[in-house]
Amino acid sequence: MPVPQGPPPAAAPASTPATNRPATGDVVRTALSVNLNRRRLARGWSLREMSAETGISKGLLSQIERGEANPTLDVVTRIAAVLRTDPADLLRGSLREPEILRAGEIDEPDGESAVNLLFAAHGHSRFEVYRSRLHPHAQSQISSHGTGSVEYVMVVSGRVTLVVDEVPYDLHAGDSARFDGRVSHYYTTEDSPAATHSIVGYPLG
Repeated sequence: MPVPQGPPPAAAPASTPATNRPATGDVVRTALSVNLNRRRLARGWSLREMSAETGISKGLLSQIERGEANPTLDVVTRIAAVLRTDPADLLRGSLREPEILRAGEIDEPDGESAVNLLFAAHGHSRFEVYRSRLHPHAQSQISSHGTGSVEYVMVVSGRVTLVVDEVPYDLHAGDSARFDGRVSHYYTTEDSPAATHSIVGYPLG
């Protein structure tokens, strides 16, 4: 991740109200339909060929790709094995907007040691770890890490603005975020310096 210069960004957009979000089942079905279709086509397979490889009927595969089926874990596992991926990776939706974890949301009682899982990921065979020191009034080079990549960042000190696809997200010390590394993004600072740690994960294959 290059070292961050740029104008002060606007405030981060409000989160989508929970009442407006799709049901979890709908999100998972959509993710599976998109991921299966994309991976099948990447191999140049027809539904008939995919059926022959997995032993799953062409009709069920077609329903899954249309988001109309609720396949069993066994079916998802068989599909994942043929596609040489992790079942969890098939069920994971794309990061359409950054997922932000605020420092204040982490349970760290005073006077006690604490370990918190920030993010979990599967299906990454290669990753890169960065530490960046950002000077005041700086902007990083605009970056993109390729299809299937995911970037994770934690603000160690100071304050930065993460800009993903031209949308700004204000991050303070202790805040973390993950987002689609394929999307154009960069970091900016205002009057104070900042330091970040980040990891870029790349997909299998």
